[in-house]
Amino acid sequence: MTCPRLRTARLSAALITLATLALLPAGCAKPSRDLQPGSYRATLEVPGADIPFGLDVAREEAGFVLYLVNGEQRVRVSDVKAAPGRLSAVMPGSGGRLTATISGGALRGEVTFPRARGRNEVLAFKADLGKTWRFFADPLTDNADVSGRWAVTFTDGQGRRTPGVAVLSQSYEHVTGTMLLRSGEQRFLTGEVRGNELRLSRFDGDTALLYHAKVDARGALQGKYWSGRNVRLRFVAVRKLPPRFQSPVWP
Repeated sequence: MTCPRLRTARLSAALITLATLALLPAGCAKPSRDLQPGSYRATLEVPGADIPFGLDVAREEAGFVLYLVNGEQRVRVSDVKAAPGRLSAVMPGSGGRLTATISGGALRGEVTFPRARGRNEVLAFKADLGKTWRFFADPLTDNADVSGRWAVTFTDGQGRRTPGVAVLSQSYEHVTGTMLLRSGEQRFLTGEVRGNELRLSRFDGDTALLYHAKVDARGALQGKYWSGRNVRLRFVAVRKLPPRFQSPVWP
């Protein structure tokens, strides 16, 4: 004859086992491998830093489209292929190719840009669904004022200098701007200021740009500039424009 206490112990053990098995499907469910529409925080990795940009994924009648977001700029990417676990897209203009794996709301992969002499430039790529901040997840309320026009001097590793003019607009911590160079304009630079630190970036499918700077004790900006993987310069910016910047060539 089975002891009542033994029967009770066996029943309790069976119930615990059933309860554990019931929880397994939810706890061990694999992340979705389908591309999910929405807003992502995306980054491209360059030596020593990440270049952030906004990435919107939308589903249209013909399929998925991507939007590269830099402030008011929204670059449409229509050549998109999405399959379970895989995403690929061709950037307009440059012909650069994005390839990534899909796991839930996370995209991981790389962007390959065709460059001169058959050499490709490859930047690691990642994006996370639901994140809307660009540089700083926790903004501050007491920030430096960087709005206005700045005379910028870039210096490369050999000491060669290149002038420019930065035109910045600021609303609370949000900053947008344009860098005017002899070689052209870098428009739709977008970022934030946090305390005395300024961050700006842009990725439009062709060029990936990044500025890191601090406001020093004299009120000047001192920082670093990246353009893709291969260009990295130091720069200093001051508010007072020298006479050479005040000609019609420099608006």
